[in-house]
Amino acid sequence: MTKPIQIKNIILGQGMPKICVPLTAQTAEELFSQAEASVAAGADLVEWRADFFEELEQEVKTAETLELLSDIVGQVPLLFTIRTKKEGGNREISTDDYVNYNLLAARTGYADLVDVEAFGDEEEKKKLISEIRKLGVKVIASTHDFQKTDSRETLLSRFLEMDASGADILKMAVMPKDFEDVAAIMQATNEMTKLTDRPLISMAMGDTGSMSRISGENFGSCVTFGTVGKASAPGQFPIKELRMMMEALHRKNQE
Repeated sequence: MTKPIQIKNIILGQGMPKICVPLTAQTAEELFSQAEASVAAGADLVEWRADFFEELEQEVKTAETLELLSDIVGQVPLLFTIRTKKEGGNREISTDDYVNYNLLAARTGYADLVDVEAFGDEEEKKKLISEIRKLGVKVIASTHDFQKTDSRETLLSRFLEMDASGADILKMAVMPKDFEDVAAIMQATNEMTKLTDRPLISMAMGDTGSMSRISGENFGSCVTFGTVGKASAPGQFPIKELRMMMEALHRKNQE
């Protein structure tokens, strides 16, 4: 049974899934504008996709930008993410640099959550997750497959591997070819809710997987991703449309 986690003014793992809006700007000025628009649109969480940020390597600038973003979003939780090229992101980066930038974000105290890609150099990632958590920051262990969807059994196995990483929240995104693939990630997520008390986030990407972004409440996903402007992954809905569809489904579930 899921043990809910409170972060600022939201509770993950309870009630309707929360809507996270990714910020994908390359410059600080654009980033701040995106953050303001996301908060105004009603985002429950805001994700800084720092792999798009052109000054990421300048650590002082990155820390300052994170502080200003935190001021802008206020009581909306701020998620720091560096999505690597191999998992569909915008940056080629060494494991050492990946670890250092994520620790930098955690040490500032301005990131409420940090996303850590759980696979590839698994032992280093486990150490990173542990260090971030020691700093009092929640960790999302994640895995993304932009090419395919594995079998339900394989997806469940990957969830269990992430569960052993010590992260607070587990996230999985896959690319489906057909409805059977969408069913596989939804079924694996639902099964995993019975095997862990950690909140789960999962989705099937693209148009084929769009139903998974709306119906997380039904199969066990506690966060979905919506857009205010540019999408960060295929199949994301604008936040206003996404919330309307989710609320309609929620009301139906209550009948």
